[in-house]
Amino acid sequence: MQFPLMPRGRSLVLATVASIALVAGAAAAPMSDPIDVTIDFAKVLRIDEEAHTVIVGNPGIADAAIDDEKTLVLTGKTAGTTNLIVLDAAGAEIVNAILRVSPDVRQLTTIFYGASRQTFSCAPTCERVISVGDNAESFDNARTQIETRLQFSTAQ
Repeated sequence: MQFPLMPRGRSLVLATVASIALVAGAAAAPMSDPIDVTIDFAKVLRIDEEAHTVIVGNPGIADAAIDDEKTLVLTGKTAGTTNLIVLDAAGAEIVNAILRVSPDVRQLTTIFYGASRQTFSCAPTCERVISVGDNAESFDNARTQIETRLQFSTAQ
């Protein structure tokens, strides 16, 4: 059954539909599934709209960089969960997602000495790596060696 709308009724219906479309378009729907990233690995995330600003809730857990307007590069830093928000040039939210960063357990081996522990990456040979929760002395020794190696590789 159809009902004829008077000009005022048509205007009201059009205004309501336009308001709903504006509100729906302004808020980004949160991604339902978390984005999984592995520590010390990069992951490419392609988005539908052009990104202008990228915000990571805890940059100690993950990093995000804009490769081009529709491509983000996510890098896992340490195990944990944080959020990722991407804004367009007008400041509207276009992505709101959970980032879940975890170690590549297929390559890590943890050795416990009583209450002390050390973590090794065993692919293909075992080398000491830094992992939150490791023995402080082992952690600091590995960190120093990693920083020294990085200085050699970036020296001009």
